[in-house]
Amino acid sequence: MFETLNLVLDKRIAWLNLNRPRALNAIDPQMMQELRTAFRELDDRQDVHVVVLRGEGRAFCAGMDLKWSERITNKERVDSARLGQKTFACMEQMSTPVFAAIHGYTLGGGLELALHADFIVCSSNVRLGLPEITLSAEPPYRPKATADGDPDQPEFGGSAPAWGSLSRLPQLIGKARAKQVILTGEHLDAQRAFELGIVNQVFAEEDFDAGVSELARRLAAINRYNLRLVKDMVNRGYDIIEGHPV
Repeated sequence: MFETLNLVLDKRIAWLNLNRPRALNAIDPQMMQELRTAFRELDDRQDVHVVVLRGEGRAFCAGMDLKWSERITNKERVDSARLGQKTFACMEQMSTPVFAAIHGYTLGGGLELALHADFIVCSSNVRLGLPEITLSAEPPYRPKATADGDPDQPEFGGSAPAWGSLSRLPQLIGKARAKQVILTGEHLDAQRAFELGIVNQVFAEEDFDAGVSELARRLAAINRYNLRLVKDMVNRGYDIIEGHPV
């Protein structure tokens, strides 16, 4: 069904894995389109109580595919930003609970994707961040990958993360903390991400799969309509007095 995703349905859990491990699951246009399809279809399934978003191989997601970034025009770059925001919004707007279970490199667009889940848990080996601002920095803060120039830096004006983190991260951890993360572009380890409130829970690397599976099973065991009702009410800031909201 999908080429860039691996979807497994098991006992009311949808395991949705990014599946470009040789590219560290970097996001390309095909993955964007397949993610949108998956989010919409899974949200309509009566047999899915929870969706777990993961990455195949040794990383969750290294961000936007550099081959895609290097070949697009300025107009296409605007279109790619719009595509990313729309795609990730499809997951954020799902009635079905979704949590991201991240490990290894979770950078740039990969972290932006995870930030649109209902919450994030991680392995102790995670390295996450929004390094876009460092692509045009002076040494030693500039990544080796852009030693010959930053493909995203326009001739005039600025460049910033474009797939939703500029609003999502401040909502999650506050403006001051978000500014430090985004303005420095530093990579955070699991403990620092937990201290900041980016991730809810850290599992030891050897316990990661088991811990994620247990969390998914716990959510899958709960009445589907209650899960969707509570998610919707928390998102909208509602409270409930009787059995159903007015």
